[in-house]
Amino acid sequence: MKKVFAFEVFDIIPCPEGIIISQKELYNGTSYKVSFLQYDVATDRRTAITKDIYQGFKFGENFEKITDEIGDYVSCEAGFFRNGSVVIVYPSGETGIFDKRGKNTWTGDLMYRDCPINSIAPDGSQFWTAIPLQNSIISYSLVHKKFSMRIGSESANTFVEPVSVSHYGNELFVCCAGSNKIRTVDLTSFLASDYRQFEEPVYKYMRSAGKEFVVLASGVYML
Repeated sequence: MKKVFAFEVFDIIPCPEGIIISQKELYNGTSYKVSFLQYDVATDRRTAITKDIYQGFKFGENFEKITDEIGDYVSCEAGFFRNGSVVIVYPSGETGIFDKRGKNTWTGDLMYRDCPINSIAPDGSQFWTAIPLQNSIISYSLVHKKFSMRIGSESANTFVEPVSVSHYGNELFVCCAGSNKIRTVDLTSFLASDYRQFEEPVYKYMRSAGKEFVVLASGVYML
């Protein structure tokens, strides 16, 4: 593994060159500001970028309308769907759905058994999300506005404190902070398997620019 950023990051998103991260920096010795850095896989360079570039990659072409509506654009995750809509999910479970023009069409708190959802992995007209306090992942239908399939349970060890879900090909990649593992789920058989094991908590997995990236407790790594 190669360490790309040796500090805690607020957010990480893909871009054509590699990844973009947001970080909190001490400003004037008394307050903090958020800054944005891009990592280029081909050149191995880290470059400061503007807020607009970050927002454009995260929320799409209507980023100005969406960010004006939500306010806090850093601590949420965003998912893109085939019909052009964008879904925003916060760790509190607060969720917003925006159409292809950037208009907010639905806002609410998505909770499962009084536990908030965490992360978003688009899959057709539904998305997968993690329920850390339930040791589960679950799918949510945008069409029917309800949860459907659940994998895992509070009393099982299929997933131990799952905190994020990613979708690539026909598999889900589930980051389990409680077991320091990434586990995969085959979307044909729905069987779970180990993918990677780490020596510290793993919080996010993504692919970009032909590479794999993970967010661990100690920083951001390229696998």
